[in-house]
Amino acid sequence: MSTLRAKVGLTRTNQVTKMLRKSVAPHVVATFLMISLAGCDKKSGEALVLAKEHIDAALPTTETPTTESTPGPNEKLRPMTDDEIAVDGYVMKPDARGTSRDPRALTHEQWIVKVRMLDNGRTFQVPADQSKWEKLRENDRVKVRYRTGKYTGTVWAAEIE
Repeated sequence: MSTLRAKVGLTRTNQVTKMLRKSVAPHVVATFLMISLAGCDKKSGEALVLAKEHIDAALPTTETPTTESTPGPNEKLRPMTDDEIAVDGYVMKPDARGTSRDPRALTHEQWIVKVRMLDNGRTFQVPADQSKWEKLRENDRVKVRYRTGKYTGTVWAAEIE
């Protein structure tokens, strides 16, 4: 029996590894889903449309983006120039806003609706599909469903109904 195992390449460690691969992965995924669902509160309510914005898809780039987002100890923040604007924490030229050169641009087009909840006054952005985005106007009332983090209050997975 042991010579058969040696020929096939089965050892106790291989058998244990195969068993763990089959049983541990689903448990890890299930645990992650339970934690993520338990860590959020589902909310919905009526909101007022404050603004709409369309952002084109970003142009494909060949360079790898850097992972460092905070300045080093020797770097100094430069002041904004007169020809720059700040949008959602990003500094850009006004003519880059909404184009593929927008720093918020992703690999796909985005239709964003900024809303203010009527019950608590909270303001956040909701991604929408193009057909809904085109139908909406400023000051329209919409029904919004969203999740908030129990501990941080961060809005997750918002959608317009």
